[in-house]
Amino acid sequence: MILLPIREGDPALLVVYSKKGRPKKFLVKVKEGKVVHTHKGAIDLTSLIGKEWGIIIETNKGVPVEVHRPTLSDVIEKLGRSTQIIYPKDSGFILLKSGVKPGDKVVEVGTGSGALTLVLATFLGPEGKVYSYDVREKSLKMAKKNLNAFGLSNVELKLKDAKEGIDEENVDAVFMDIPDPWGLLPTVHRKLKPNGTFVAFVPSCEQISKTVLKAREVGFSLIEIHEILDREFECDERRTRPHPRMIGHTGFIILGRKIIRPS
Repeated sequence: MILLPIREGDPALLVVYSKKGRPKKFLVKVKEGKVVHTHKGAIDLTSLIGKEWGIIIETNKGVPVEVHRPTLSDVIEKLGRSTQIIYPKDSGFILLKSGVKPGDKVVEVGTGSGALTLVLATFLGPEGKVYSYDVREKSLKMAKKNLNAFGLSNVELKLKDAKEGIDEENVDAVFMDIPDPWGLLPTVHRKLKPNGTFVAFVPSCEQISKTVLKAREVGFSLIEIHEILDREFECDERRTRPHPRMIGHTGFIILGRKIIRPS
């Protein structure tokens, strides 16, 4: 795919560095006449239009600024949010373990700000579909704003409690980020395709046991429980060592596959 020069309306990741070499990131939308003010000076976004990605410009104070084409991970890190999001360290693992592929149809319960929704919709592509349920109108408005900013149209947001019923049939996977996923598992089992996958994201150990026991009861197998810890390293001329801060516990990932027991 040919990478086009920077155009008006493109999202861009601007990066300036501290004296210790630590990056400070600014996610912006390129717009003619717009100026971004930072602690290192002002950046005229008009000057970016027509330039190549990866260039280095300067603020009005002469400080270098790197201009990057933002990845999905960059976008999620800077995402507007009304609730805690599912971080890239978890969503990437969830995506791989769920077994979904481009063109699949999936259900998400607990849209939140749409972080996992973005990941699913991007991966499933224009032929795929994400049906995302949430009981909070505020969350759905935030998610819609985030999805529109990324130009995704293969998502249907639903202001509805999934416990009152999931409308879709024969879906490839169901993703749940709600306090009590075990209560929804009988419905999830009915709505999944044969051997479809459920994934639940929960913050506490008490939720794990209730979810796993119910999953076994209603007919799920190959049940797995994971916790993903992500530690970044820093490296310079003097030393290489773990970064003093890390993304530690965010939640537990529970997943299982639908089986059909003999009658």
